[in-house]
Amino acid sequence: MRKALLLSLIAVSSAFAGGGAEHGGMMLVWKTINTIILLGALFYIVKRWGVQFFENRRNAIVSMVEEAKKAKEDSEKALKDAEAKLEEAKMKFTESLKIAEETAKKEREVAIKEANEIAERIKAQAKDAIQVEIKRGENELRKYAVKKALEISEKIIKEKVNPEVEKEIIKKTLKALS
Repeated sequence: MRKALLLSLIAVSSAFAGGGAEHGGMMLVWKTINTIILLGALFYIVKRWGVQFFENRRNAIVSMVEEAKKAKEDSEKALKDAEAKLEEAKMKFTESLKIAEETAKKEREVAIKEANEIAERIKAQAKDAIQVEIKRGENELRKYAVKKALEISEKIIKEKVNPEVEKEIIKKTLKALS
């Protein structure tokens, strides 16, 4: 770099030195020299700090791109895992729902069976109670009928039996006994 700058400076000064000492020509030389110095300084600054800056920036960008790719891959993997878990959860839910429906159906059948058995027992008990009440009623009715028959018989006997008839009945009964 220094060599190129020196060569340029020597070439420009030699070209103007041979051409005379015009005032306008010298100004052009100094402008050229200033421009070359400015370009050299800029080249030196860019080379010294700019190259490192742009290299660091490029490395940072490459690193960010690689991290983004890795994050994308991780996200895609996590998405696939989540989708698999979702499918598994759906299958488990469907299975659980089937099992619950079957269990409910069985429970309903058992409850209906038990209710029918209880109803049959209640009917049997009711029939037994009715039979007992019918027998009790028949016995009461027989007692009542016997009582009324006795009352009516006594009434009839009192009306029809007089002392002579009584003697006659007693005689007949004694003969039948002997």
